[in-house]
Amino acid sequence: MAIEHDFFGLVESDSGGLRWSETIDLGDQAVHVELVAEDPAGVSEAGLDAAALVIRSLEGLDSRARDALIAELSQRGSVTTQYIDQRVDDMGETLLDLLVHNSGDIAMDVLRSLQLLAVSLHPDRIADDEPFAIFTYSIDPDETDAVLQVGFDDRGDVVVIDD
Repeated sequence: MAIEHDFFGLVESDSGGLRWSETIDLGDQAVHVELVAEDPAGVSEAGLDAAALVIRSLEGLDSRARDALIAELSQRGSVTTQYIDQRVDDMGETLLDLLVHNSGDIAMDVLRSLQLLAVSLHPDRIADDEPFAIFTYSIDPDETDAVLQVGFDDRGDVVVIDD
């Protein structure tokens, strides 16, 4: 099964699900964007339209994701603070080499220096409890095991922050 869409073109079926991917430039970063739907029958035109809108709005959604991460800094046990603490412990002084900002506030500097590595879109999750779009960040693009993920619903609201 394949689905035709104005933005994505022909989205092919792969092992029972739909898959589409492309690398998109966002500023000076290359971001891998992937559309994945395990159940092609659950994919609607509205879901594909919403996924295309996410791609067109990457910069604004990236900003929202970073704001949500900053908001978590006030919660000592949050995923965001745990991620920062773990990166500081694991990387030590080498972390300073990865910071694009060095204001002295290590938590803010880490968040400002995160790189958006990938965006995973799930057009079969319209009005669903699971995230529609997942933005994956890392302080070190070569370290893909230590990431922060920000999940959005199909309306562009942050619904979950995870690692």
